[in-house]
Amino acid sequence: MIFKVKGTQKISVVVLCSILIILACKHGKTDDDVIPKPADTTHVFVNTNAIDSVCFDEQILPLLVSNCAKSGCHDTVTKQSGIVVTSYDYLKTTLSGTLLMQSLRDSGQLGMPISNKLTADQVKLIQTWVNQGMKRGIDCQGPCDTSNVTYSGSVFPIIQNYCLGCHISSGTLLTNYTQVKAKVTDGKLFCTVSWAGGCQPMPQGGVQLSQCNIRKIKIWIDAGAQNN
Repeated sequence: MIFKVKGTQKISVVVLCSILIILACKHGKTDDDVIPKPADTTHVFVNTNAIDSVCFDEQILPLLVSNCAKSGCHDTVTKQSGIVVTSYDYLKTTLSGTLLMQSLRDSGQLGMPISNKLTADQVKLIQTWVNQGMKRGIDCQGPCDTSNVTYSGSVFPIIQNYCLGCHISSGTLLTNYTQVKAKVTDGKLFCTVSWAGGCQPMPQGGVQLSQCNIRKIKIWIDAGAQNN
């Protein structure tokens, strides 16, 4: 189609054509239109509670109940020095983090009896919990890894953390493999930790072991309760 124009109209048509050509060039397909842009990664979810790594019910309470909440010490009956450690509420209302750590580390009058001394790793774990604000409710169970259950790597650490405070110097001793194996043989070990009928539930006065820990003990027993 041919447009006939006069005078200054020629200039207007030329300008209009130039603008249309420029716009056509700018709106042609480019690499950006063909290749998808990377996803926006500036709003990645961050777990703001990642620093709270210690679970009170699973890791701290069993240590305190086993080692400190005994008759004559810090159970609900004796309440030595007004301190009770049989539950989170009792602990938080009767004991500060500073006093707790002082009693665990002090070898003097404020310190724990020598027979009840925790390991360095256990004290470090409690210190981490105190540093994180002495909180409760952190889910620390996670996946249950039962791919390589052994006595030294799986079962004895459970006994050390949950049982040894009471079974280290009197009554039923569980300080070594021979003593633990004897309780496997008479059926008492699994009966007590699984809270089956006819046995005294253990840990006494504490919460039941996690299903993962109970499962590890059962796997070890079923495999022959070897000293591995």
